[in-house]
Amino acid sequence: MQFSITLLSLLPAALVSAVPLESRTLPEVTFSLSNDQSGANAGATFPVNGYDRSISDIFKGTSVAASGNVLASSAQLTAFPQNINCVLKNNGNYIATLTAQNTYVDIDGNPAVSTPINLNGATINCHV
Repeated sequence: MQFSITLLSLLPAALVSAVPLESRTLPEVTFSLSNDQSGANAGATFPVNGYDRSISDIFKGTSVAASGNVLASSAQLTAFPQNINCVLKNNGNYIATLTAQNTYVDIDGNPAVSTPINLNGATINCHV
């Protein structure tokens, strides 16, 4: 009985002292999109947390989304931890995995041309 009372009295202290997940320091990645036809280029930095991030949310209001649509022909990691792994998908379809060794992707899949692709339905998911 006394053990239970002691345990219950310590519970509030444990809950108050627990560090929320949001306040833990996460590594960050900087991801850039380029539209080689228009010359538009924008980068975004976000925490590496293993969750899907909407490309349209990340790049809203930037030069690659000037028309209201995110249009890009290439993507690149520009700042990242060495053990980074980012998966880029568009409308659920795999585009590329970006790592410290493979930081660039030609989104349209043809390096001979620069065809901007609509990335409104794209996501990026990065983890270490």
